[in-house]
Amino acid sequence: MPGRPGRPDPLPKALLVVTAATGIVDAVAYLGLGQVFTAFMTGNILFLGFSLAGAEGLSPIGSGTALMAFSVGAVVGSRLGAALSGRRRRWLFSSAALAAALLVTAALTAIGLRPVGAHPEPRHYVVTALIALAMGMRSATMWRLGAVLNTTLITGTLVTLIRRSPLGGGTGDGTQRYRAAGLPAVLVGAVVGALLLRVSITVTLLLAAAGVLAGIGGYVAHPASRS
Repeated sequence: MPGRPGRPDPLPKALLVVTAATGIVDAVAYLGLGQVFTAFMTGNILFLGFSLAGAEGLSPIGSGTALMAFSVGAVVGSRLGAALSGRRRRWLFSSAALAAALLVTAALTAIGLRPVGAHPEPRHYVVTALIALAMGMRSATMWRLGAVLNTTLITGTLVTLIRRSPLGGGTGDGTQRYRAAGLPAVLVGAVVGALLLRVSITVTLLLAAAGVLAGIGGYVAHPASRS
């Protein structure tokens, strides 16, 4: 995805901000909404299996809610990408704006809501569904974009880094630094989310929404994104 000659593509850096926001969102989901994931579905499916087997401290309703809402979000994100095919800047900004709106709605719904462990209230499930919808859209957008930095699957990102490195028998390439940066971006987001959760779920989700809009909005405003 090169920009104009001599002008680097700003998209990978923008996606790092969005990736960090993803870490913030799942910090809210796991630590504040009953130990579920709303962005990384592998763990969510495992939690659903564990809870159905009778494991304590897990919510099958929460995991199921996140899975269904994420799937709906992925459908919406995929259809939006198809409808705006060929208009990448408009597509990316529209997707980011919708995801941010869902996160803001979740933040407003969570006003006064306390983080919970094993026994979520109905409002926790509503917040889970809203942010899983947003994350499903984000994931569909990343996959359709085919971006250099696609940390939707952290395991896949790690394997790609190793496989393309000299240690794994590869030669490395110019995109490796962006893939490598995606891992600490999620980590930093998770740390920030866990710390802010001590203040409130609402504040944490508002920061995540701001991160999504800032990352993609900054890319769309950059002159190199027009090429």
